[in-house]
Amino acid sequence: MANQVLVNVKTSKGTWETTFQKSTRIKDVILGSRMHFRLAKEVKLVLCREESPHADFDPDRALVNYNVLDGEVLILKEVVINGDMLNHSH
Repeated sequence: MANQVLVNVKTSKGTWETTFQKSTRIKDVILGSRMHFRLAKEVKLVLCREESPHADFDPDRALVNYNVLDGEVLILKEVVINGDMLNHSH
């Protein structure tokens, strides 16, 4: 489908191959992945590309904003909350 994208969400618990609408917000991809992998809701998660692990996606933007391609591997990683470092800018 032209408006859907196949992604591989990779975590420490394995990889989930799934399809999302390109208009899906990053936070909804994270929510779906959290439910799929049964990750604790207290854990803060971020999504990024496998090849650029330090460039976290903005949760309020959509997959289409990042030109995510079919079959792309996205990394879902835990953020270690260290003081007030949550609002750091890139």
